[in-house]
Amino acid sequence: MKLKIVQVPLPVEIVEELKRKSGKETIKDALSEAVYHYINCPYHEKIRTTLKVSKMRGRKPLYLKDFIENHVFE
Repeated sequence: MKLKIVQVPLPVEIVEELKRKSGKETIKDALSEAVYHYINCPYHEKIRTTLKVSKMRGRKPLYLKDFIENHVFE
């Protein structure tokens, strides 16, 4: 298995919330668990389909606003 080291800037508040929700003590463990959960989540495709179908008018939640604007859904 090949490994890739990645970096992403995140607000401290988000990192602390992720650590709290995951129950992990380190940022590395919390991020790793979040990534694996996202990959294996059965609702991932349902969420993606829902976003693709609906045009989401009006005020968007802050956590989705940038994601929707910066991604093209197939």
